[in-house]
Amino acid sequence: MRTCSILIPNRNAFEAVQLCLESIHKFTRYQDLQIIVYDDATENDIDLPYLREALDKGWITKLIEGQKHVSHGGALNVLLNQECETDLAVVMDCDVQIKAHGWIEPLIGMINKPDVLGVCDFRHELINRGCYTAGFYQMWFGLLNMKAYRDGMQVDWQYGEATRDAYPFNQMFACLDGVVKPPGFNENLVRLDPGSKLWVKVRYDNPKKYRMLFLPKVMYSKFHHYSAQVGINRETRFAQIKEELRRLRCQVKS
Repeated sequence: MRTCSILIPNRNAFEAVQLCLESIHKFTRYQDLQIIVYDDATENDIDLPYLREALDKGWITKLIEGQKHVSHGGALNVLLNQECETDLAVVMDCDVQIKAHGWIEPLIGMINKPDVLGVCDFRHELINRGCYTAGFYQMWFGLLNMKAYRDGMQVDWQYGEATRDAYPFNQMFACLDGVVKPPGFNENLVRLDPGSKLWVKVRYDNPKKYRMLFLPKVMYSKFHHYSAQVGINRETRFAQIKEELRRLRCQVKS
């Protein structure tokens, strides 16, 4: 059996990270599994006491307490590029709720050929916030084959910027040239989200032809990502999280 880590960046998540960890604990039966949480210098008095208690209970294999805020991408750099030593890695946002048994096995089963780098949905290049944004893998929920990742596919996950006149960005946005741009649009600025550099690498700097697979549709009934909800404010979202956490804890007790 291949070893696997679940890697979770956390910052000021309150009940969201509690729901994330307790739902993983309830619905995951995979052996040879590690759960590593990077706390990105949380600024409340709730997250770290809870995470330390979860570590004591064995719900977390390792808790890394960051002393300086490094952002979501910086947390992924620590988790993926420094801490992860397993064959596979699930990357999961701290506000993801696992909703059913059998969620991890189908993902792992898709890493069935050496050229499969991972399983994750992605978004194409687009116009956003007054400039171009490179495509990116939606690594709030995805799986990486760490052997392939370490084989020349490792990237920096920090937010970044580039210029469109530099390769490969001078080729990337031709499909958007005919689109009317908003006032003040910066034609030479490209923003890179945390999942962008891997997306760019797979397409333009990938001599061994590693490939990423889409999440199978069945997975969308097995997890929920709260911050991906469109048009729902933070107060409503956290009310949902608290209710789901209450229900989950009631199920565990019964």
